Order: sequence, then structure tokens, then C-alpha cells
Amino acid sequence: MGLSIVRTRKILAFFKTEADKLSWRIMFSLMVFFLGGYSLCIYLTITELFEWIPLLTGMVFFFGALFVLFTVTIYYQTLQRLFLVQEQYRIAKENAESALSQLKATQQSQMQLIQRETMLALGKMVAGVAHEINNPVSFIHGNLEYLRQYTNDLLNLLTTYASVYPNPDIKIIQALAKSDLNFIHLDLPKLLESMESGTNRISEIVESLSSFSRLNESDYKKADIHQCIDSTLVILQHRLNRYASHSKAISVIKSYGKIPRVYCNPRLLNQVFLNIINNALDALIQKEAIHDINKAEALTIWIQTIQSQENQITISFTDNGCGMNENICQSIFQPFFTTKPVGQGTGLGLSISHQIIVEQHGGSIKCVSLINQGTTIDIILPIKR
Repeated sequence: MGLSIVRTRKILAFFKTEADKLSWRIMFSLMVFFLGGYSLCIYLTITELFEWIPLLTGMVFFFGALFVLFTVTIYYQTLQRLFLVQEQYRIAKENAESALSQLKATQQSQMQLIQRETMLALGKMVAGVAHEINNPVSFIHGNLEYLRQYTNDLLNLLTTYASVYPNPDIKIIQALAKSDLNFIHLDLPKLLESMESGTNRISEIVESLSSFSRLNESDYKKADIHQCIDSTLVILQHRLNRYASHSKAISVIKSYGKIPRVYCNPRLLNQVFLNIINNALDALIQKEAIHDINKAEALTIWIQTIQSQENQITISFTDNGCGMNENICQSIFQPFFTTKPVGQGTGLGLSISHQIIVEQHGGSIKCVSLINQGTTIDIILPIKR
């Protein structure tokens, strides 16, 4: 009973208002009365005042009944409060889950909107540039054959003239010596071949740009993954070559396996490849800027494709850049997560890539990285959906 009194005093300290303390104060007073009654019974027994014991016992039973009543009442009120708190907690939890679900839905909608607008703007720009380049290049390339023919005709005419008139006037001799006609005969065909090779290369770039933009194609179709990767590399060629003047060109080593065409949205996959390769380039540049890289270690990106199972392919992107720790590696696919300084990254590239691969193509994407050793990102895509 003494221990119950002590604990009841501790319970009373938790209540802030007198209304909440009232029931517990009454029960505390009854417990004190019981303790006093028991002590008085012992005293009456010791002093042999037995005639007072029945009266005292009746009073104890009466207040005992009150004690039981207050105990049950307090227990009932406590249960009611507990159930009320549980219900409030349940409602608060449901509201929090609903708010979190709405927030995720909003983030997904924002990501999809940004993704669509980004790719549409990039596709339009690339398609426009490709179109503007293609027109003059096609004109030049189409006239190179006529130029070659006209040039051969003129050179043949000069040769014929020289054979018919072996002793020309002194002015013609001086003009021939000044122009070095023999060198022109040797170099002009090579010059025309170089021009043709250059226009062919520009045409290939224009074709890759058009393949990357894919504005006039259906969303989902059977596509060549290797063509998607190659067209993306053309877009990023300026970043790959930015250190060529300092003997630090970034190499791309492709190891393409024999894989079938995949049913996918090529335009969206191009965006995934663009984001991943861009991040690899950033990691390589960061490693070069921070660390003293051994001259024997070349900045390199490895791209490998294999048919890993009967109905799936695996695309691996590996770099020997600065790498990441495990915590960062587990967070890179979360929306708005970025390790780049403010103004240099939005944290959307890899999260959008994750959404495209997992939700829109039914595949999977994972990252393995070691600090100062590099990063590997594996993409697994089903061949048919």
C-alpha cells in the first residue's frame, strides 16, 4: 500500500489541470486512509481495545467500496483516453500517408513534365540544327562530283594543250612555274577526296542527331540500342574531346554484344544514356581536377551490352572517375538528390532515368561505386513486353 501511495504521487505529477488530478487525489486519500486504518487496527489489537475494531472494520469496508468504485472509474476513463489517442494517431497516420502519397505523386508529375519538356526542347533544337546543317552540306556533297568532273576536264585540257603546243609563250611558261601545275595535278584529287570525306562525316553526324531527336517516330517500337548509344555519344562528342589539347581526351571503349532489337521508346532511352554518360564525364573531370592522376591512367568510359537472359539485355556504363560512397550510391536515384554545387545540378537526371527504366520499360537499374576507383551503372531491359 505504501508503494502504491508513492507511485500515485508520481502519477499526480503528470497532470497539468486540477480536473484531471481530482479522481487520482480522491483515490490517493483513500489509500492513505486504508494505510491509517490498518495501522489503527494493529494499534487496537496491541492495546486490546477490541470493541472499536468492528466499527473501524465497517468504515474500512465502506471506504474500500469507494476505492474500488474510483479505481474502476479511473480505469474506464484511462481506457477511453487510450482509445481516443489511438484513434487520433490512426487518423494522423492516415493523413500523413495520404500527404506523402500526394507529395510523391506531385514529384512524379513534376519529373514527368520536366522530362517531357526537356526532351521535347532538346529534340526540337537538335532536329533544327541537323536540318540547318543538312541543307548546305547536301548541296556541297551533291556538287563535289561535278567539281571533280570539271576539274578533270580542265586538267586534261591543259595536258592536251601542252602536248599540242610544246613550246608556249614565255608568259605561259612563267605562269606555269608560278602555279606549280604538277603539284596541282597530284594534290587536287586528294583535296576533293578530303572534302568528300568531310561531307560524309557531317552527314553521319546529322543522321545521328536526327536519330537522337526522333521527333517523327512513334513512341514505342523495336529499336537498335547500339544506334541509340552511338547517337548519344555524337551529342556529347564536344565533352569527350574537351581535353584533347592537353593530352587528356576522354576515351570511350565500346564492347557491343550480339543483342536483338528491343521494344522500347528510343527517345526516352536516349535521355537515360545522355544522363548517365554526362554524370560519368562529370566524375572523370572532377577526379582530374581534385587528384593528381597518373599519366598512365587514361580517363575512360566503358560501355558494354550483352543478352544476359533469354528475354532481357544488360547495358553497363563504367568509368574510372572519382566514385561515390555507399550512402550516396543508394540515394542517387531519389528525386532532387544531387552532390553537385548549387546551380550545377538539379538532382533529376538519374531519378528520371530510374523512372524511365523501371516504370515505363519494366526494367531495372543499379549502381555500384568505389571512391577514387569508379562507378558502374547497369541497366536491365526486357526485350519484349
